Amino acid sequence: MLRGTAATVACLLVLLVSPIAMAQAVTTTGQYVVIGWNDLGMHCISPRFSEICILPPYNTFRAVVIRKGEEPRMVTSGLQINYSIDDNQSVAGKTDFWQYAPQLFGTKLQPGIGLTGLGLKGKMAAVGDLFQAEGVPVLPMDDKKTWNPYQHATLTVTATNSTKVLVKTNIVVPVSDELNCQKCHYSGGPGALGINTPTMESNILTLHDRRQGTQLMKAKPVLCAGCHADSALKAKGVRGIPSLSFAMHTKHAGVAVQPACYDCHPGQKTHCNRSAAPSMGPVGNDPRCETCHGDLTRMAADLRTGRQPWSQEPTCAQCHGPKYATGNVLYRNARGHGGVYCVTCHNSPHAWWPSTRADDNLQPQTLQKNTHAIGHNACNVCHTDGRTGSMPPHGGEDGGGADN
Repeated sequence: MLRGTAATVACLLVLLVSPIAMAQAVTTTGQYVVIGWNDLGMHCISPRFSEICILPPYNTFRAVVIRKGEEPRMVTSGLQINYSIDDNQSVAGKTDFWQYAPQLFGTKLQPGIGLTGLGLKGKMAAVGDLFQAEGVPVLPMDDKKTWNPYQHATLTVTATNSTKVLVKTNIVVPVSDELNCQKCHYSGGPGALGINTPTMESNILTLHDRRQGTQLMKAKPVLCAGCHADSALKAKGVRGIPSLSFAMHTKHAGVAVQPACYDCHPGQKTHCNRSAAPSMGPVGNDPRCETCHGDLTRMAADLRTGRQPWSQEPTCAQCHGPKYATGNVLYRNARGHGGVYCVTCHNSPHAWWPSTRADDNLQPQTLQKNTHAIGHNACNVCHTDGRTGSMPPHGGEDGGGADN
């Protein structure tokens, strides 16, 4: 049960949009169930690309198809999943990314085609026992030019080379361009340090040139990962130069007034962390990112002692105890009950079920008529042997990471 006033508010928020109306985009069958998720819970892109690129449009989402049974199984053989970003099939007038992609990434891309060759609709690839679409260039603006960092994708399962729909689902594909440094790095701002430039990006590049002896203002547009290693882009960087995460977090941990998480990451409008799970979701205006990640000082200390950003992140066990330990495997890749991925039942990081957003909760609401983790008093989502929800998938009321 959720505790406290904030949790009570969160329970009310999940009903702000009628799940009955949204559920029209999700179907179930007697044979299969499909569950999809975003790999991070929030992707970020730079708001502009003419001067600096921190992150390009690059969204990744995954899905599993489970064949129901007494012992359900994840299957890919003989199946395919087609995806389509809802009401978002054109990039015209939304961003300047495709104009500057050749300078930034050394390749000319057709508008709407991302760095991995995927577009805003297509086929997900079978990768082991799941399906994945990596690098979909989703933008936080639909074709009506309405800004929304919570775009949707419809995932449709058919037999291979068939158009007959077996099962489908609708997932949130989050992406925000509220990734910026505008709070401090503007002319006259506390981070501008007397540098007067027309844009926030120019302020940062000029400051970098002065302090590091670079010539970035003459090299615009600049890809930060061209020098600073960035695992999010699989960029190795330049030997002797710190990773982008290390440089950013350690530098800003040392300023007089440390920025808060939402001052740089999405953000005051996006509200990246929207989980209503007890102790993990926001409380009032505090997103409580520090619960898992620590504040800037803690993050800087961890990075100095060798933690690798992106590939070594906070673990479930640090809050939930050793019974939830996943070893060296990140939560987003870890498996639990029956070998199913943890995110299949609990949803993406930053959007653990129940979420404060009704569209995040669409899948559990449709599959089991509640917004908790999949299987909450609803083993029959996957199992066909009549079992009820009285057998916790983690082996007891206090949980446990191993399958039982």
